[in-house]
Amino acid sequence: MTTPTTASALPTSSAISEWRAHNLVWLRGALRLLRLQLSRHALSIGAATGTYRRLDWLVAADDAELLRSTPTADEIALGRSLEKQTDGDDEAQHDSALSSLAIQAELTTFERNLLLLAAAPSLDGGFARAYAELHDDPRRDHATLQLALSLYGHDTADRLLSADCLMPSRALRRLHLLSIDDDEDVPLLLRRLSVDERMSDYVRGVNRLDSRLMRYLVAMHPTLANDSSARAAGDAAALVRTAENQWSTVNLLGTSEGGARDAARQACVSLGLRPQLLDVRRLAVCLPIERAEIIALLGREALLAGFAAIVDTDDVERGSAQAQVVDELVETLSATLFLISAERWPSVRNVGVVRVARPTRVEQRVMWRDALSMHVHTVNGEVDAIAQQFDLGADAIEETVARAALRGGEITGRMLWAACREQTGTSLDDLARRITPSYEWDDIVVSDDVRSQLRELASQVEHRARVYEAWGFGAQLGRGRGISALFAGASGTGKTMAAEILAAHLELDLYRVDLAGVVSKFVGETEKNLRRVFDAAERSGAILFFDEADALFGSRTEVRDSHDRYANLEINYLLQRMEDYAGLAILATNRRSALDAAFLRRLRFVIDFPFPGADERRRIWERVFPAKAVVEALELSLLSNLELSGGNIRSIAVNAAFLAASDDCAIGMGHVVRAAAREYVKLSKPIGAQEFGAYSALVRR
Repeated sequence: MTTPTTASALPTSSAISEWRAHNLVWLRGALRLLRLQLSRHALSIGAATGTYRRLDWLVAADDAELLRSTPTADEIALGRSLEKQTDGDDEAQHDSALSSLAIQAELTTFERNLLLLAAAPSLDGGFARAYAELHDDPRRDHATLQLALSLYGHDTADRLLSADCLMPSRALRRLHLLSIDDDEDVPLLLRRLSVDERMSDYVRGVNRLDSRLMRYLVAMHPTLANDSSARAAGDAAALVRTAENQWSTVNLLGTSEGGARDAARQACVSLGLRPQLLDVRRLAVCLPIERAEIIALLGREALLAGFAAIVDTDDVERGSAQAQVVDELVETLSATLFLISAERWPSVRNVGVVRVARPTRVEQRVMWRDALSMHVHTVNGEVDAIAQQFDLGADAIEETVARAALRGGEITGRMLWAACREQTGTSLDDLARRITPSYEWDDIVVSDDVRSQLRELASQVEHRARVYEAWGFGAQLGRGRGISALFAGASGTGKTMAAEILAAHLELDLYRVDLAGVVSKFVGETEKNLRRVFDAAERSGAILFFDEADALFGSRTEVRDSHDRYANLEINYLLQRMEDYAGLAILATNRRSALDAAFLRRLRFVIDFPFPGADERRRIWERVFPAKAVVEALELSLLSNLELSGGNIRSIAVNAAFLAASDDCAIGMGHVVRAAAREYVKLSKPIGAQEFGAYSALVRR
């Protein structure tokens, strides 16, 4: 019969009850034999001294005859039967907790007997009284090595070596199977040996998790199935099965959100182990001595409850206190360990490695439909677009659907899209500046050609699912599925406004990344900064707007020194990530001429935002003031002749409004001209009669 100790599968309550019943039969027999052994030992002491009284009160009346100094043949047979019941070679021992533990921990017969001797007082108070009488000391009402040798010494090849079982490196102490008094003033033979409550319960057949470990463990639950995590789980379980050591570590390369946690959980289930996620943050704040004890108790749970540890290093920085805890677990934990990390975790211990691929878009669509099947919804064709835009794992998909369901009623595609944005909306906040779109298509003044290109760009983002997946172009493109664009033009010509319009139209988050701040003079730091941005953006599919692109993408020259070589590596790295990025990446530059032609060829769209002509400037002036603003008639023909970009015109409108508010009157031509003059000074442009005509005197005062 399989015991819950090895947890070949999570046992049913009926199986546990049956196992415990068998365990109690074995335990009653083992304790009966121990009582007889203690009583016979008392008789032998009395026979030697002539003063020691018998321990008749410790044994049942039916066993009293066994205490005679000369046992009969029937009594010898009964004693041998009891001994056989606790013998490690008998099949009956597999139904007992203690014997199963002895096999798992590779305990000797003497160590197993010593463990029962230490546990007995917590099972029956009469043993404590017997121990005190046998020690001839009421203070020593506990098990000792001396008492164990008196009872079982005949089974020990060398009594002098028997104390080795209490060394810290041996299983009894390494796994905290028993406790030994650390009072060095007491001889080792007489030190207190006992078991804690967890071990006492286990011997009785109650296999519960040690309450001292609860604060360090995080509950895990099954998530939506996908082939990627299932394959990784199978590979990880195979490594554990073929490992030479009893306890092995498998490094799962991936992220918890990308399915690595569930791969570890599935591997545990396949191995018949109970998965437990460890909170390394809480372990890191423990004192080293306390942490060592916790790790030892975790190892004990591996034996008692079929425990396997899962450690996720997603938020762990190398060199931190948490990283040190991870190293300690890898080196010292006596349990099967699944270590999740984005990159291979350095370790002196031989560690198996399994890469966990993120769920593909096809798998994600299946997971979306599985998650939605539990709720009333009208989400049908929208699933393809959602799966194409938002790169979410099983946990995130379940949480997103649950978030949408909280709004009540049936779930619609728009509700699910909004829930996805809420789910992923904070991933980039620490790395880039979020821009809240405030413009629509009617707000931008550009040529029909530029507007048409912007519409095409939005259309490609909207129809990626159909073209890439349904029509099969994604397989042909390979890594070139990212949609990238270059917005080139002078400052204020509408590049940022266009990005905002696209974000509002596509209902996506927009983040501005200042490349001038990303580029570092230190080798490798620029790639590291870019990696953090793209990795954080992958899940949300946000629009990345890289401003000041020429800070990195200036014309590449011949490699003359190491700085040139690393600059080219940085450029190539960004181009690669843009090609791989599932969302929309926009680069903005004021100097297209400074960009390398080879770089331009790798972009899907290159859109020039020319400086607005007089007609465009007039249209900008016509719509720059909000409808609520009180504006007097303006001389638009004069204002449109001012050579200013749309951004400058918007700045002038705001400043003119403040001038009018200060005068407590409507916005008039005088306010606008004065604000325009300030803008000219800011731009280092000369203020002359040709630009301001009759208002020249006004702007010169």
